[in-house]
Amino acid sequence: MKIAIIDDQEEIRYSVSKILKRAKYDTVLFNGLESDIAKQIKNEQINLLVVDVMLSDDFSGIDLVKFLRQKDIGLPVILMTAYTTPTNMIEASKIGIKDILQKPFTADELKETIKKYDKKRDSYIKVMDQINEEFVGSFETMKDIYSQIGVAANNDLSVMILGDTGTGKELIAKLIHKNSKNSKSKILSINCASIPNELFESQLFGHEKGSFTDANKQHLGFAEVVGNGTLFLDEIGELDISLQSKLLRFLENKTFKRVGGNSDIAFKGRIISATNINIQENIMKESFRQDLYFRLAMISIKVPTLKQRKQDIPLLTDFFIKQANKNLNLSIKGISSDALEVLKNRTYYGNIRELKNVIYNSMLNAHEDIIHKDNIKFESLEQNDFSMADIISHKLDQKGIENAKEVLEEIQSDFYATMIKKNNNITHLANYLDISRSTLRKILKKYDLDI
Repeated sequence: MKIAIIDDQEEIRYSVSKILKRAKYDTVLFNGLESDIAKQIKNEQINLLVVDVMLSDDFSGIDLVKFLRQKDIGLPVILMTAYTTPTNMIEASKIGIKDILQKPFTADELKETIKKYDKKRDSYIKVMDQINEEFVGSFETMKDIYSQIGVAANNDLSVMILGDTGTGKELIAKLIHKNSKNSKSKILSINCASIPNELFESQLFGHEKGSFTDANKQHLGFAEVVGNGTLFLDEIGELDISLQSKLLRFLENKTFKRVGGNSDIAFKGRIISATNINIQENIMKESFRQDLYFRLAMISIKVPTLKQRKQDIPLLTDFFIKQANKNLNLSIKGISSDALEVLKNRTYYGNIRELKNVIYNSMLNAHEDIIHKDNIKFESLEQNDFSMADIISHKLDQKGIENAKEVLEEIQSDFYATMIKKNNNITHLANYLDISRSTLRKILKKYDLDI
């Protein structure tokens, strides 16, 4: 297989080429700015492009890939970058680039990625259609999410975003819209849990004058006002079963009538929905229609909880400090290491939204330009409205009763982690639990906890 390495830095071109030559691949090197690069790539019978994102100040690797595809060169692409910004990652996904190597990467990471394309030996592949807010996180957290956002943005299929409260579902919906072909059109949101049943049709489809008491004039609904933009149905899992058939009919026909009207109106936009409930469990309970789910979830995006991405807490903390400084006219420079450890060891039932509130409150409590441990105030479980039964019930609702074992493991892991914080003496803890020290050590190892 012959691979083109395209990078503006000669030492990187050489290093990557050296690794690949040792792995028995042929390489051709470009800086990305050659005037006849498309012709050279064709003449060299290249199989794969390894392209750096930053080729010059005003020309990126993604720009180069788009240019080559205009020249009818649709080769598979691996991006190299130290700049894993939302724009880069989403744009890459939109043009079908699935693999991104974050610099610095190892020789093994490079070779493992190359192996995916090793059997694709067609020298020339026809181009095929592929399907100023940030979702802050590490490269490992973000690469799959931004890839899915790019795929969703590149077509008009219905998208369902699944995730716990406070994980950023609405932000993902906005990012899909922002990167779609209709980004200049509106994005409108309906909270399905807050609109009374009797008003839902009127809000969604509009109504004619005189169609009911107090209908003094014609009212255009969200489906009409949004035009060819995005209609975001938030908390779709809370939609009453009696309304679901009407929504299904709307999605199937892509038309609607205003309440009291006779004329069919074409829906020109796209639907994105979101929910924090376990939809599959509700389908089993027959409180959510399976046929409606399939219509809404032609593309499904699962958003991780903060517990599943704890490595992102320092990044999120830094982001929220900068945001709060701007929004609250503060001048906090950062956070102490012990305060950051407190944030990292917390269980956030409200996920990113809860972390943001904690950081904002901590900054308001700070008497210096650094957030210290004493500035961080959590609402303890004893002081809030959640009992342990509430928390367990919440977890079971989110994961489904069929995943009770997983819920139990989470609760036990939290229990032992809290025990360690209270007392990190293995003998004391074993005595309190009336078990041997060796048994306790096995339990802690099982949950990846250190004493």
